[in-house]
Formats: sequence, C-alpha cells, structure tokens
Amino acid sequence: MFVFVILHYQSFDETTAETMHIINDLSGENRVVIVDNASPNESGKKLEKLFLNNKNVDVILSNNNTGYAKGNNLGIRYALEKYSPDFIILANNDIEFKQNNFSELLQESFQKKNFDILGPDIFVPETGIHQNPKQSNSYTIEQVQKINSNSIRLLNQNNLLFSFRANLKRVSRLRKFVIQKRKATSIKTDTIQLNVVLHGSLLVFSKQFFDKMMIPFDENTFFYFETEILDRKMKELNMIAKYDPSMVVYHHQNTSTRQSFKSAKAQQEFQLINMIKSTQRFIDLFK
Repeated sequence: MFVFVILHYQSFDETTAETMHIINDLSGENRVVIVDNASPNESGKKLEKLFLNNKNVDVILSNNNTGYAKGNNLGIRYALEKYSPDFIILANNDIEFKQNNFSELLQESFQKKNFDILGPDIFVPETGIHQNPKQSNSYTIEQVQKINSNSIRLLNQNNLLFSFRANLKRVSRLRKFVIQKRKATSIKTDTIQLNVVLHGSLLVFSKQFFDKMMIPFDENTFFYFETEILDRKMKELNMIAKYDPSMVVYHHQNTSTRQSFKSAKAQQEFQLINMIKSTQRFIDLFK
C-alpha cells in the first residue's frame, strides 16, 4: 500500500485536484491523508465534508498552524498507525504527478537499490528549474552560518529598502535573471545518486526508514531547512537517501505561501524570520 500525505493550507482547489488525481488516476493501492494546518479560510472543513464518504481519503484538522515539520509528522504518524504502508509519499499540495504508474516506478526503484528516503526529479515548469538534488553533499556549518547571517542582514534593512527589495523580486525581468542564475549553478544530472540532500516538496519514505527513525522532521523548525537537518541525522545513522530521475513530478511553487500574505513585504519577512530560526537550529544541532 502507498499512502500520500498532503499538507494543506488555504488552497482548496489545488489540494482537491491533487487528491482526486491520486485516487482516480494513479495505479496501485493508494490512500491519501490530508493534514489541514488550521487554514483561516476553513478550507480544511470543506475538504473534510468533500471526502467524508471516501474510504480512500482521511482529513485531519489541526487546531493550530504548526508549520511544515509538525504538520507532516502528524500526517506520517497517522498513516503509520492506521495503514502501516510500504511507502509514505509526502507531497506538497502544489505537486502534479506526471506518471500514472508512479507507484510502480517507486517499487521498481526500491527493488533495484533499496532506500530509506527517495526524491524524484522535481521540475518547476514556471521557471524551468529542477529542484532535486538540492546539494550533492551535506550542508556545512560554514554554509549555514552564511545563510543565517545574510538573512539577518536582509531582515534588518531599513523599512523602505526592505519593501523595495521585496517588491522588486516580483518584477518579470529580474525574476528571469535570478532564474537563469539558478539554472547555471544547479546540479545537472539525469542519473541516480545516493546520499544527496533532497527537496522537501516530494519525499518518499520506505517502511525501513521508520525502523531507524520514529519521525523524520525536527519540530523546532516551522518552515525551511527541514531536509537539510534530516540529511545530517540520516548520515549519522548510515541511512540511505536516493535521488531517482526515472520518476518525475511538477512543482507549481508556493501556492499556499503566496495565498497567506497580503503583500510581498509580509511574505519576505515571514521567509527571512523562519530561515533565521531554522538555520540557527541547524547550527545548534551540528556545531
């Protein structure tokens, strides 16, 4: 059995479309667990009502918005207790599965070389960027300290400059420049890789993962750096992270995040504050 855990926040249409696609179109014995992170627009309750009589879908309504780590851990615990599946597929609600035989490809990959956690090719069609693997090697303390310091510096800019910079990121030409720069520096690979840092928008956990680690994500983080921390913890336990590009998903990025903010400034403040907290957590754990 395959259980898909989808963390939901606000964007009812996206979560509904993804859930229906998994249940109706993907091959294999599939179940979906939706975790609503206390959406203020009450879309979680709408999902609960929509799927009330669907035996293949469970909807969990969280009392609080607990972020990525706690929300996904909640869904994973539920999936393990109710279904004890062979694989848990953790998916953002803006993920589009491009292969209806995704589950079969997943089983084939595991049979060829087993893994604790797997990441597919995650492609962002709006930018042309492939998000996996994030990095070939673990993030170092020096790298993370630099990210932390830069985030603090940006957050502490004067209000006018900060607002200007936040809105500038939405300008089309600048976005194209940033995207091209990212493409030039990204890891280019069409081959299987082991023990790389994987992107958190789509992660597959095999049953053997939970023999070694009870829950995957550090609940001292709210947003950002969850998989970077997980990567270091897995390597301490000699666990296997696998990147396999034979499986492809599209990631229509940040749907939930964009819907949560009234302005670009508010969104960037949220991102920087949580980046600072999460990178500091990484530093405290591994220094």
